[in-house]
Amino acid sequence: MSRLSSKQLFLKILQAVDNSGWQALVLDATKPFQLRLFQSDEKGFDIRAYIWNCTHGGGSARASNEYRVQLTGVVPSSIPGQITLLLGWHDGYGVFVGFDIRRHEGQASNSPSIQIKEETLQNAHTHAFAIHHRQNGEIAVAFRPEFLVEYALNAASLHESGEAAADMSLLNTVDTLQEDTIITITNQERQTVVSQIARKFRASDFRRRVLGAYGHRCAVCGVQLELIDAAHIIPVAATTSTDETRNGIALCKLHHAAYDRNLISFNERYRIEVNREEVSRLTSANRVQGLEKFREHLLSAILLPNDRRDYPPPEIITEARRVRRWA
Repeated sequence: MSRLSSKQLFLKILQAVDNSGWQALVLDATKPFQLRLFQSDEKGFDIRAYIWNCTHGGGSARASNEYRVQLTGVVPSSIPGQITLLLGWHDGYGVFVGFDIRRHEGQASNSPSIQIKEETLQNAHTHAFAIHHRQNGEIAVAFRPEFLVEYALNAASLHESGEAAADMSLLNTVDTLQEDTIITITNQERQTVVSQIARKFRASDFRRRVLGAYGHRCAVCGVQLELIDAAHIIPVAATTSTDETRNGIALCKLHHAAYDRNLISFNERYRIEVNREEVSRLTSANRVQGLEKFREHLLSAILLPNDRRDYPPPEIITEARRVRRWA
């Protein structure tokens, strides 16, 4: 497994922010890295991040399942009122591991390090999240990159010990966690945290499956360019909607907006249609400029997944057109 440079580790953080559905402004590109995370036109929030490689190290003297994050180069510290993350990155499993900055602030020695079990890294790779109780009582949290922002927002709660740790340990099964289990958490704040992360898992899992099925291409124009969303065919707000891959379609930003606004749709034979009533409304409002170019870039029929089992079935398309009030 390769050891990444400080710059490469910083890029892992930036990529994770993007995978989380957020954007980042770089405030300081030296460790501790400082970023402002935001969505759309919202102001967002600032984070400081320390990050090192998570490696085995230690040779035969170290247990084969024990990995460590070695705090070299700088001494971790936090600033009151700011979110500070203390992270390791394991390139083999493709996961971060986060530690409680409050327990390691000012930690300095000839070879300061924090240990983590390989099982925790492996579980995060497989199940998205893994909560680990270290022997010193600290709670470590390993997670896939798309959960970086959720981890940052909830780090203080996730690292709490005692009863809080027991509640947060439900995230070890976030890939199968059901709402009826989440509501058994009596502490409202912790219930909210677990619920938010569970919803994030479902959304990211849906996105991963749908974009994979469609080859990360827009189904109505064929563009890739990492400008693709996973859209629900039957919208989430409808009681008949599901997170099945076959209820998803990959759409670029433009055509996702056009689909949600009922400017375009596709029928049970997968033919793409432009809504004549919406065109008429736009014409009356004198906002129809660009329509012909818009039409030119539409395919005749949507691109379909490689696996026929992921094709949108006619009954889902019919229901989607009903609830979306397609003309």
